[in-house]
Amino acid sequence: MVTISDSTDSYATIPDDDPKNWPTTKKWRILFVVIVSGMLSPVASTILYPALITLQQELQTSETVVNSLVSIFIYCMAIAPIVWAAYSDEFATRRKVYLASMMVFIISTIICAISKNIWLLLIIRAVQACGSSAVLSIGAAIISDIYVSTERGHAYGLFYLAYWLGPFIGPMYGGYFTEYFGWRWMFWFLAIYGGVIFIIILCFLPETFRTVSSPTNASTTTRFNPIAPLKLLRYPNVTLIVIYISIISSTIHLQEVSVPRNFSQRYNLSSSTIGLLYIVPAAGYAFGSLLGGKYSDFVLRKKTENADSSYPEMRIHSAWSGALLVPCSYLAYGWLLENNYNLIVLMILWFLGSLGTLIVFNTLSSYLVDAYTTRSASATALNNCFRFMVAGTVAILEPFMEDTLGIGWMFTIMVSLGFVSALFVVVVYFKGKEWRENCDLMNTGSSDQIV
Repeated sequence: MVTISDSTDSYATIPDDDPKNWPTTKKWRILFVVIVSGMLSPVASTILYPALITLQQELQTSETVVNSLVSIFIYCMAIAPIVWAAYSDEFATRRKVYLASMMVFIISTIICAISKNIWLLLIIRAVQACGSSAVLSIGAAIISDIYVSTERGHAYGLFYLAYWLGPFIGPMYGGYFTEYFGWRWMFWFLAIYGGVIFIIILCFLPETFRTVSSPTNASTTTRFNPIAPLKLLRYPNVTLIVIYISIISSTIHLQEVSVPRNFSQRYNLSSSTIGLLYIVPAAGYAFGSLLGGKYSDFVLRKKTENADSSYPEMRIHSAWSGALLVPCSYLAYGWLLENNYNLIVLMILWFLGSLGTLIVFNTLSSYLVDAYTTRSASATALNNCFRFMVAGTVAILEPFMEDTLGIGWMFTIMVSLGFVSALFVVVVYFKGKEWRENCDLMNTGSSDQIV
């Protein structure tokens, strides 16, 4: 039984031994470790893209099977963090989970590098995904451990900036290694990368989880429940926010996987030129992460100054601009692309959609952590689980949807779903605080707790 923080933390009310009171330089060092670790999973996920045809030919397999190397990684990356986060929150440790997951990643990556057949590679690729996935949920939890709520937005902005840039860095490395050294060197590179991160964690990452002692739970025996994060779905505010983030993320994944096909056929662009187009969303992610994080913290500080007390739902106010920008951008993008409109205009809309997505994502991800600080790893893992599962499924269905509906109507449907689910966020903004308080009282009878 773990007590939930009220998330109204300030330096005046935080105990001296709390990591939030650590020196700024120490916090920046920890944040650096979290950032470089956070890039591992998206880089490992996408580094195989340029090598898929080579792998298919060398390992003598089908296109469907070789593409499974990508899809199985995404699905394992969705599910595995649930277990890592449950262990981290239940046994009050971040550092041990980081080290264990890195060891799993390094060993599995080495086996991938020496694999002789596609089936062994497929199985170990799943293990590799499980090892790399912990850095996402646990990294977000570490940020929650060391920063107060009015500082987290900026820290999350930097963390998610690295995460969202990973998918663009991965294919560049993958293409280089495949062309000049062979596909196995992709895995040797990842193994070396993982080894360096392991050493950095070992030397520079202290334990950040602060255990709050309580007479009511001092004698309680901890029992590990690997699906404990799913219990957060009993909170309506969590469920509604996770649904909205999943739909927004699926829209941007749908758009990204549709680019090669559409821009090669409609604008006669080469593969190398199409690859350069992905710099546009990368720039949008960068601005969205940095500006969105800063703006989120600014709004929370202003709301706190103008109120007698602060509560997590105040942060949601900073998501409105992004929530409006995303549907407008992608609706226009879909229909203009349908009519083969000017390429520069499409790139501007792609940039704006990416910018808005990251503003929304950073704000609402920070909200989930603010609302459930002692279950921050679980909240983040749950969010990522649904986001990856929905996005992965939509990416698989994209060719069918586009062939059946057309690019314009495909984006119209996704934008409509996003608009409807945005109303969920409005409801959480007004009712979230009441829901949290009522659910806590109903679950415990007396205090804010998660069992």
